Amino acid sequence: MRTVGLLLSLSMCVALGACKAKDDANATPDPAALKAQQELVARRDALMSQRQKLQGERDQIDEKIKQVTATGGDTSELAKQRAAIDSLIENQSSDLSSISTKIDQVVAKGDSAANLAGREANMGSREKSVAARELQFAERERAIAQREATLAQREKETCGVAQPMIIQQVAAPKGTNYTRKEIEPLLGKARATMAKKGLVSSDLGPAAGLENESTDAMRDNDWGKAYLAAAQLSATVEAVKVDRNFIGAKAGRLQSYVKTKKRDEATEQVLADGMKEVMQKFGDGDFSAANRKLNQLWQQVK
Repeated sequence: MRTVGLLLSLSMCVALGACKAKDDANATPDPAALKAQQELVARRDALMSQRQKLQGERDQIDEKIKQVTATGGDTSELAKQRAAIDSLIENQSSDLSSISTKIDQVVAKGDSAANLAGREANMGSREKSVAARELQFAERERAIAQREATLAQREKETCGVAQPMIIQQVAAPKGTNYTRKEIEPLLGKARATMAKKGLVSSDLGPAAGLENESTDAMRDNDWGKAYLAAAQLSATVEAVKVDRNFIGAKAGRLQSYVKTKKRDEATEQVLADGMKEVMQKFGDGDFSAANRKLNQLWQQVK
């Protein structure tokens, strides 16, 4: 758990670092706005420097006025100089306020431009992502269409020549000294092989009745007949190959069956989606998966 927490923390740090770097990039001011801001700051600094100089001169005059007043001298000229300096300082205060306001406006404008650029960059990124997804979707659609065309051609070439299910012939049992001990293992082997290959009774054609034939014969104590049916079933199931022809024939049987049944819209959609998956697996050569999907569709349409 601690390792997982560390990994999560590391992931978050990396993500936050990436986001911060992205935000910093988006917040880069416009060069023109930056130049204007720098010029205004330089003017403000110059005015503040001049103001400090004037304040120093005023302080000196104030000191002289105190000295002259203490000796009973005339301070009118000094008072005029001080008033002139006060006027200059007052004018500079107005200029400083105006420049500070302009600096704030330039900064705000630059931030807005940076934010706008960031939004435009994000919008461009999203548009690229949407275009990429649309391209991927189109490629998938083309791939599906190609698989469907390939399947149609293969069905045309193979389904028509699919061999019918043939019951495998076995030697007739000699004598009648057979019991359930010899027959049940054959039936069990046939069932296990069917499960392994994903076969259902309808896949066996005329051989589908051999299991019932064997169990009925055992019930009638006809052990020779029971043994022969079980042996034929086991051999037939063993001979079945789940290949291209098998899937083509099975899909054809399913399509013929569903044409005779009334289906609602939901079932139609299930069949359409299911057959797309079958065609995909068929085109990929994964016949076992295609067979399993066909079995599912058989259960859904019954």
